[in-house]
Amino acid sequence: MLSDQLKESIKKALYVDNEASISRDYNPWILEPLIPYRSITILDGLGGSGKSWLALDLSYSISLGLSFLEMFPVRRVGAVLYLTAEEAKEVFVQRLDMIRKHYPKNENFTWISLLDENIEISPYICKKVRGEQIKTAMAEVLEWLIDEIKPVVVVLDSLINFFGLDENDSEDAMYFYDILKSMMRKYETSFMLLHHQNKEGMRAQADDTISFRGSGVLREQARSRIIYKGIKIDEGTIARKVTLEKSNYYSKLRDSLPLYLKFEEGKHIYDRQFYFLAKEAEEETKKKGNKKKENKQSKRSIKQYDVDF
Repeated sequence: MLSDQLKESIKKALYVDNEASISRDYNPWILEPLIPYRSITILDGLGGSGKSWLALDLSYSISLGLSFLEMFPVRRVGAVLYLTAEEAKEVFVQRLDMIRKHYPKNENFTWISLLDENIEISPYICKKVRGEQIKTAMAEVLEWLIDEIKPVVVVLDSLINFFGLDENDSEDAMYFYDILKSMMRKYETSFMLLHHQNKEGMRAQADDTISFRGSGVLREQARSRIIYKGIKIDEGTIARKVTLEKSNYYSKLRDSLPLYLKFEEGKHIYDRQFYFLAKEAEEETKKKGNKKKENKQSKRSIKQYDVDF
């Protein structure tokens, strides 16, 4: 039986035709074309590839209102709340020291390490007890922090540390996302989830999309998915490739991607000459990979016709 309160809330959300009272000035972006507003963004890459550095770079752009790479505008300036479950505070603050070489003092960026000795709770936002999915104390802590700080973006670094359920189970994935979505609705915030891929999951396919590790729900329910990986140019020189594999909102700026970036002292830098150098190196690597595949296939074909007379 529906409660009167639920009925009233549903009635308030019902509209007829193109309701005139709804504002047409709504902008769906926080940072265009990478991070949409009141949505979930996945930042994907191998463990140790540097995703956290990109997340910090994006966070400082958003919280200071500075265009990312001087190319991608911030449409909504606001506080960023960053939760790391992988780095001790002593390590994380060293990263911030590097970032601060490129950005001014930032009181709009708040962070917490869940490895802090003062915190005695698991970072899992949900878990199973006797086979039943439940929210944890961490979910309450997260909601309290969001209510206190009013962030436009919450960064969870990394997803696996906060999930607490079976990442390959679609019902578990949906339960986790429902918790985040309830906070998004209530506090008008957004989430960026750092997601670790394994090497198999990061293989490039024919259309240059990247396969996804874990339940497809995690990818499908996100409005944006950014792929971050290293491209080896030569010994000791690695470019950072940023691809927007999925976006549910249109933006002309998407045509600027993928990007091949320099990474120097905690900062991503767009350099046109370096861009083409990295792109050429990637194409050469792909050609070598294709030749190896062709050679393997031709060897198999020869073996099929080997006959011992």
